[in-house]
Amino acid sequence: MGLPSHRLDPRMLRVWYASSLALIAGTVVVGAVATLIVQRLGGPVLIPVAIAAALLVIELCDMAISPRVEYATWRYEVTPTEVDLYHGVFVKKRAIVPLVRVQHVETKQGPFLKASGLAAVRISTAGESFEIPGLAEDDANMLRDRVAELARLAKEDV
Repeated sequence: MGLPSHRLDPRMLRVWYASSLALIAGTVVVGAVATLIVQRLGGPVLIPVAIAAALLVIELCDMAISPRVEYATWRYEVTPTEVDLYHGVFVKKRAIVPLVRVQHVETKQGPFLKASGLAAVRISTAGESFEIPGLAEDDANMLRDRVAELARLAKEDV
């Protein structure tokens, strides 16, 4: 069985970069506040600065690598009987979700997805949920409707 053929929208890269930048900004703010608090209390300011700097290095390295690798590996396929998902940066994950087990399908958008004209499709079964993170809004809505219809048909055949 080969890899699924459909890919995420390329704009998803911008969303991942924006999310990383927001995390970096949060780290800078928390590091600055922690440094000011330690300074006011008369403690060694080098400790919060070193921790924040280490976190920033890790976050910058992650931002430089993860979005491109994640985008390159993300694949999905919807067949009349299942949804096949493949993704991962360091740990590759493959999930095959039988449509007969699908209980709920929804689209969702956070602020970064909305700003980029993208949406995520979440597929829920009794035990867990699976998400396709970045599709054009129209594509996400069509995929949601298609998975819901195929799941309904799969349950009728049982």
